[in-house]
Amino acid sequence: MRTRLSKIREKLLKEGKLLKYLTYAFGEIIIVVVGIIVALYLNNRNQERGNHKLEIQYYQSMKTQLQDDLNTLIDVMDYDQHHFDQFICAKKLILLKDENQMDTLGKIALKMVRYGDFRRKSNIYQTLVSSGEIVIINNKKIKEKLESLEQDYLYINRLEENHETIVYSHIVPDLRQVIRFDPVKVEDPGALYSYKFLNNFVILITIMAEKKKAYLLAEKEIKSILELIDQELKD
Repeated sequence: MRTRLSKIREKLLKEGKLLKYLTYAFGEIIIVVVGIIVALYLNNRNQERGNHKLEIQYYQSMKTQLQDDLNTLIDVMDYDQHHFDQFICAKKLILLKDENQMDTLGKIALKMVRYGDFRRKSNIYQTLVSSGEIVIINNKKIKEKLESLEQDYLYINRLEENHETIVYSHIVPDLRQVIRFDPVKVEDPGALYSYKFLNNFVILITIMAEKKKAYLLAEKEIKSILELIDQELKD
């Protein structure tokens, strides 16, 4: 095609037909431009298809990781709730000075060293941002909710660290002064029913209540993201 146009152009120039030459020259330019546009269009289409395929893979990976997080979170909430209820019961026993329930109170007191510790399995948002591939995710709501979930996770981590610190710096030393660990026996009933020991339960109840709110918020966010991902995978 290009050789043929060149011959026509040379012939027109030799014959002095400038207008026709310009017409053919313009035609050549149009052909080149159209070719470039088509090539760019096809390249963009291929890039879009590649990005969409990668986006779907990310959604599938997100779904798996978030579902794992959700299952772990639910297990931790159940574990914490069981101990939370017992600590509420222990608080009432101390306030009522019910020494007939001393053995029960002592057993519950030993459980103050047990606590749920949620550690997320996913680093989805951080990975996407650090790699720069967050731009592959076109769903704005999913990106916003992933960012919000990341903040929820960071807050939960701080609460877990605070809980652990309280247990080892305050609870364990007090338990050692009040209860014999093996065999289990309350050695200082007065201390067990004191306001100081009551404060230990109050502190744990408070932080566990705050953890529960954070857990429920993260649970709601995860379920919302999973619903959005399912919609993307169906489309």
